[in-house]
Amino acid sequence: MLSRLLRGCRIEQFTKNQARSAGQALAASNETDLVDAAVVVTALAREDLVMTSDPDDLRRIASAMGRNLVVHVI
Repeated sequence: MLSRLLRGCRIEQFTKNQARSAGQALAASNETDLVDAAVVVTALAREDLVMTSDPDDLRRIASAMGRNLVVHVI
């Protein structure tokens, strides 16, 4: 199942600058999940839609960055 999903994805490296931005986003939002912050940072940079079943933390992180994250709840 995951392999089928990944066929339609573009896999990118997570850069040092993105890691710093994710850390700053966590500090600003008082959240602790680095994966959530990484998703937010990269999605905002590309203006991507994020599909998730748990949008609240992602939205909090984006809001703390002064940005609005487009989320589709599944």
